[in-house]
Amino acid sequence: MGHTLDVNLALRHLLFLLEYCMVTGYDWWDILLHVQPAMVQSLVERLHEEYTRQKAALQQVLSTRILAMKASLCKLSPCTVTLVCDYHAKLFLIAISSTLKSLLRPHILNTPDKSPGDRLTEICAKITDVDIDKVMINLKTEEFVLDMNTLQALQQLLQWVGDFVLYLLASLPNQGAPLRPGHSFLRDGTSLGMLRELMVVIRIWGLLKPSCLPVYTATSDTQDSMSLLFRLLTKLWICCRDEGPTSEPDETLVDECCLLPSQLLIPSLDWLPVSDGLVSRLQPKQPLRLHFGKAPILPGSATTLQLDGLIRATGQPKIDHLRRLHLGAHPTEECKACTRCGCVTMLKSPNKTTAVKQWEQRWIKNCLCGGLWRRMPLSCP
Repeated sequence: MGHTLDVNLALRHLLFLLEYCMVTGYDWWDILLHVQPAMVQSLVERLHEEYTRQKAALQQVLSTRILAMKASLCKLSPCTVTLVCDYHAKLFLIAISSTLKSLLRPHILNTPDKSPGDRLTEICAKITDVDIDKVMINLKTEEFVLDMNTLQALQQLLQWVGDFVLYLLASLPNQGAPLRPGHSFLRDGTSLGMLRELMVVIRIWGLLKPSCLPVYTATSDTQDSMSLLFRLLTKLWICCRDEGPTSEPDETLVDECCLLPSQLLIPSLDWLPVSDGLVSRLQPKQPLRLHFGKAPILPGSATTLQLDGLIRATGQPKIDHLRRLHLGAHPTEECKACTRCGCVTMLKSPNKTTAVKQWEQRWIKNCLCGGLWRRMPLSCP
């Protein structure tokens, strides 16, 4: 008792506890207090190995929880800080995909056939055509019909998908050291396939309600931005999809991605702040004096990394990370923030449509990352 454990033994104990939390659903916050920055990479790799050994059905159940665990682990080391952004983006992408697919309805009720969402995944995986319209005509478009108000209310989420695809493709030629946010997506066939499916859904909904489409700032009025992005995304997806052999993106694709900034305005994505959590600031193991009901003055995070898009300046405009709404530098609406990842969202919903309320109700108890909410005081200019 009281003796320092050997590093390998400590790693095994921590891995066992993290696995236990992953399977049971218990919170793993207190385990993170014992993780040293040098252990992070090894723990993430071993946790992933254990996850891949599980049966496919269990992997599907645990898929989002392991992403949240990896994100909270990677916050503890400056070497893995960009991966935090990628894991949060994957969680957000999975949530958007499942929500949008749940809105699709079969044309004939009580059909024993696959659900529209499953059929969409199957057809998009089978048809590797780079033309979005040729993929679209293989789907039963009547299953995608939604109320016009619902489509318009979903525009902010659809805009995020469009912006994220554009950001990833534009960053393909620039992935050097240090790694930039989004790097892991470029070799992730599953996530790229999910983005490709959503682009097809958005294309169909755009025919019903053009104003729900993602807005791009293009240099040419005649350019079909969605077709261009879908073509490049499909080429990248083919390089790393699960069904075929993986290969490096060819020079033609990289050259086309190099031209994107001259064709479209590349959005600056608002990544979640990397150092807003409490655990990353407790790493120096210095004693802290805390008062109940009073926000603590914490030391600076050891993981602070000067990367574009990850820096948070005082007075910087805030964004509702779950609704993708801009709140301004000093929000007038009451907001809540995640105690683990720093995600900010409004307390009261400005939406009245059922589909968007369904999206918002996913996050009543916990944040996207599994963290708990705290009420934010109204900020004054």
